[in-house]
Amino acid sequence: MNIRNYHSLLDLNTFKVNVNAEFYINIQSEKDLLEILKNTSHKKIFILGGGSNILLTRNIKGLVIHNQIKGIKIKAETNKHTIIEVGAGELWDRVVEWSTERNLYGIENLSLIPGYIGAAPIQNIGAYGTEIKDVFQELKAINLQTKEIHIFNKSDCQFGYRDSIFKNKLKDKLIITKITIKLSKKNTLNLSYKAIKKEIEKINHKQLNSKDIREIIIKIRKQKLPDPQYIGNAGSFFKNPIINQDTLNEIKKIHPDVPVFKNTNQMKIPAGWLIEKLNWKGYRENNCGVYNKHSLVLINYGNASGKDIVNLSQKIKQDVNQKFNIKLEEEVSII
Repeated sequence: MNIRNYHSLLDLNTFKVNVNAEFYINIQSEKDLLEILKNTSHKKIFILGGGSNILLTRNIKGLVIHNQIKGIKIKAETNKHTIIEVGAGELWDRVVEWSTERNLYGIENLSLIPGYIGAAPIQNIGAYGTEIKDVFQELKAINLQTKEIHIFNKSDCQFGYRDSIFKNKLKDKLIITKITIKLSKKNTLNLSYKAIKKEIEKINHKQLNSKDIREIIIKIRKQKLPDPQYIGNAGSFFKNPIINQDTLNEIKKIHPDVPVFKNTNQMKIPAGWLIEKLNWKGYRENNCGVYNKHSLVLINYGNASGKDIVNLSQKIKQDVNQKFNIKLEEEVSII
């Protein structure tokens, strides 16, 4: 195992922000990880996965551990389900592809989400009516201080909207090594979103399967979201805000067509709609801006710093709060 000094993280974060790690190491097994944790003298440890949901605003002091523990294996199987265990360093979309190729159901709506699977439960990733918690069974993690191994079941994770215990009480205290998810063999497609329904109307399929839906989701996402290989971004920068009825009533006075997602106990307004209504879509400020096809995506045109992007996000937040009395919350972790 080779620890590198002042290693560039430019190609290890999808925002393509050029910062350095004071010390960097790539680990590919739990054994290597435990060895590093037991022998390191570094008090500060930063865990890096796919770098797809972070905005780096500074050089990282201490040791950056790049988690690349890979592997997909079937843990258990019944007539109805297949339970798989996945290394935290596997690309999330590869897991979705693996699933749909085997005609399994449950995560096809999460196709083309960038990053590693290790970040999926931290963020409780979600898209098109599906969240990782819907298929989650358990995860394995190692405490960075005690080096103890812990198993977390679904209730332990305290999943919320783009939230979990790993973003709060246990933030920066663990490194996730394995995720176990339960996939269905039964055709249980989630076709609730309008965008999916519109695409289905264009094709002539009597019976759709998970692979069909994956292809539809990929098509939709490519039309709306920039490819981080070419344009630095981290997908949706803000969460969709949860609002109360009074706030909704005030907005409806001016915008009676405001879109609202209603669940049993809460209402959400698309953050992208709020931002677009204030004419931020396509806005550019020096080397960063708001994507011209989706106002929820902030982009790096090439040489923006993390602080440049943060400054732009703050201006958007202030504008939305002033005009709509809604406080936007970042979905991206700002480091």
